[in-house]
Amino acid sequence: MYLDQLHLPSQQQSVTISAKLIASIKVLQYSAQELEEAISRELAENPALEVDEALQCQRCGTPLHAGLCPRCEQHTASATDGREDVATWDEYRDLRGSVTAGDDDGYNPLDFVRSGGTLHEHLMRQLGASLASEDSAIVEYLIGSLDSHGYVTITPEEVAETLRVSPQRVKAALGVLQTLDPPGIGARNLSECLLLQLRLFEARGESHFVARQLISSHMRALGERRFAEIAHEIGVSLREVKRAWEFMRANLNPYPAHLFESGDVPGIGLASSAADHSVVIRPDVVIRRTETGFEAEVVERRRFTFGTNEMYQALYQQSRSRRDSPEQLDENGKDHVRQYVARTRFFISCMRQRWETLSTISNALIHFQKDFLENGVRSLVPLTRGQLAEYVGLHESTVSRATANKYVLLPEGRTIAFDDFFDASLKAKDCLRELIAEESESRPFSDEELAERLEAMDIHLARRTVAKYRESLGILPSRLRA
Repeated sequence: MYLDQLHLPSQQQSVTISAKLIASIKVLQYSAQELEEAISRELAENPALEVDEALQCQRCGTPLHAGLCPRCEQHTASATDGREDVATWDEYRDLRGSVTAGDDDGYNPLDFVRSGGTLHEHLMRQLGASLASEDSAIVEYLIGSLDSHGYVTITPEEVAETLRVSPQRVKAALGVLQTLDPPGIGARNLSECLLLQLRLFEARGESHFVARQLISSHMRALGERRFAEIAHEIGVSLREVKRAWEFMRANLNPYPAHLFESGDVPGIGLASSAADHSVVIRPDVVIRRTETGFEAEVVERRRFTFGTNEMYQALYQQSRSRRDSPEQLDENGKDHVRQYVARTRFFISCMRQRWETLSTISNALIHFQKDFLENGVRSLVPLTRGQLAEYVGLHESTVSRATANKYVLLPEGRTIAFDDFFDASLKAKDCLRELIAEESESRPFSDEELAERLEAMDIHLARRTVAKYRESLGILPSRLRA
C-alpha cells in the first residue's frame, strides 16, 4: 500500500492591511507636536501640498484677534472673580500631576510669548555686555555645564583647571550666573537652589527665618514631615514650622530650568514657581458648553487647511486629458505630477480621517461623562476604552491610539489628558485627599481607617490600594503625618 502526498486546494482566511490603513493609523496616533513635525516634513517633500495655518490661542484654539485670545481673556476675568473655583482646578491637577490651563495670576498676554530659544540663549541674553569678555566666557562655560534641572554639574576647581583661570574668578562668575533668571539657576544642590530663591524675598524686606533654617539644616527631616522634631531643634512653635513649609511649597521651585523642559520633572513635594505655570499644553480637542449641552471641536480642523497646489492641479487635469496641447507633458512629467497629487490627496484623506475619529470619540465621551463635565471629578463614571469602542463602532486599539498623548480643554478651563476620562481612580483619590485634609493632626488616619471611611462613601478599596493611591498623591504614611 502506497501513500501519496497530494496538494489539494484549501480555503484559508488572511488579513491584508492596506497602505492607506497603515498610514491613517500612524497619523491618528501622532501627538500634537508629532503631527506638526509630520506636516512640516510633508510640506518639504511634497511640492503639490499646500497648507494654510490659522493663528490660534495655544490654550483653547480660538482664533486670535490683534494677537490676543478673546475667549481666554473673558474666561480668566470670570475665573478671577471666583477664586474658589480656580483653587479647585489646581487641586484636581494633583490627582494626576497634569498641567492646567488655569492660572491664579490672571491673564497676561506676555505669558504666552515664548522666546523660542534654549535656556542657554535665555541666560546669555541677560548677560549682555555687562561682563568683560573673559569673564563672560567663564559664565558661558558654566551655563554649558547645567543639567536639565538647572544645576551646575562641575566644580569651580574643575572649571578653573579647564579654562586656566583662578578658582576665585570662577566663583565670581558662578555668583553672576546665580543672579540670572529663572531664580535658583546655577545652584550646585537643592538647598542652595532654594536659598537663592529665598534671597529674592528677603531682598524685598520679607523675613523668612524659619524657612531658611529648614532649607539650611533640616531638609531630610522636612521631607519626612517631622515638624515637631524640627520645631524643638530650632526653638519655634509647630505652627511656625508648618507655615514656613507651606510658604516653601507655594513659592520655591526645586527645578528652575523646568520652564525650558518639555517633559515632566519629578518633584520633591515643593510646588513649582510661577514660571512653571506658564508652560502651556495645547489641547487637541475643546469641549464647550452650549445651550443644548456640550459640543466637541477638534482644534486642528480649524487650525490647518490643506489643499493641492493650483499649478499641480492644472497639470494633473492636463495629464488625464486625451487632447493634445502645445504644453503637453512628457511621460516622466505626467508620472511626477500624478505621483505627488495622489500623495497630497492621500495625506489630506488621512488627516480628515484623524479629525473624524477624534470628533467621534470626543462626542462619545460627552455622552458617557456628561455628569463629570457638569459636576467635576466626583461624578466620573467608570468607563473603559473597550466600552467606548463598542459604542462608536471602532476597534479598541483605534480608540487607544486616538487618545494617547492627547489633551482635552474642559468648559471651565482645565486641560486634562484623554486618559482621565477612563481613570476610575480619580474619584477615589479626590475623596482620599479630602479625608486626609480633615483628619486630626494629633491622630491621623491609618490606611485601614481610610479604607473603612471610603467604604462608607460607597468607594470599595482594599487597604493596599488605599496605600498605593496615597503614595501616588505624595502623601506620607500616618506615622509620618503625626
